[in-house]
Amino acid sequence: MKKLDIEHSEEYKEAEVTIEYLIVLKNYYSTSSNFDELEMGNIKLRELFRFMSEHDFPKKGFVSDNAKEKYVINIDAEIINITKSLRDARLEEIKNKELNSILIIPSWGNVLGYKTKGFYLNRPVLEVKKDTIVMLSHDIIEVKDKFGNDFAVLTGPGIFFTEFSLDQGSHITNHREINMIIIPNELLSKMLDAPPIFTSSIKATMNELISIIPFSLIEEAETVQALLRGVISRNIFHPNKAALDVFLEEIKSPRTYHPNDGFKILSAHKEFFNRLLLSQPPPQAKGDSSYNLT
Repeated sequence: MKKLDIEHSEEYKEAEVTIEYLIVLKNYYSTSSNFDELEMGNIKLRELFRFMSEHDFPKKGFVSDNAKEKYVINIDAEIINITKSLRDARLEEIKNKELNSILIIPSWGNVLGYKTKGFYLNRPVLEVKKDTIVMLSHDIIEVKDKFGNDFAVLTGPGIFFTEFSLDQGSHITNHREINMIIIPNELLSKMLDAPPIFTSSIKATMNELISIIPFSLIEEAETVQALLRGVISRNIFHPNKAALDVFLEEIKSPRTYHPNDGFKILSAHKEFFNRLLLSQPPPQAKGDSSYNLT
């Protein structure tokens, strides 16, 4: 996994080395082993002696058994403190990253309250099998329209993925770039309050209408991560695999999500209901240009 910027800093690396020294010293004071019997890893003995001198750790031949126990307790506490500081530093960087979670809406039609259909190449869509949204989420912003009505805007690069049929027994897949979703506050509440897929103390939303999974989950304990991987894979990623695969290809392409392309807003505003609103005129029409969201 690619490291965070903070993990490349000298201060962070120094703290990691300090933990390594402390682990060796904990074993030294809590066992009968001498230095040449300890597992030292990459630490050289002269470096350990220098660390002991700088931090007033005596050789255990000069201290009582009670003092050794106190050293072990203090070392444990210091390891916990440094580990927590490093974790907090990583979380702070993740929090400050603009794209801090992945958002998945399995069915836009279920959120709106009906299955979207529309037209494709001037032909009516017979059936919509998938209408999934995948987005790297930045934030949820509260806005008002010109009439004073309250709306929520979900921001971040994403796709609106559809799989539909024009005839019985056939299907077509299509996707559109989006970088915003605008919805009335009551629809946002409907999504966030939907029956949960999984309930825990973890700060993540996983329910039948929307999942928002923060990247900070990588800092949870390994046992928690193992449980979450199973839940997320089985209930969220696997059912939406087709949309996720397309999104991963889109997000890697240098041709997508260009700032000059402007805003591409999937709208549930009653004045522009189920429309893709563009702040820039679309490029020259392609074969699917007649497929609308209405």
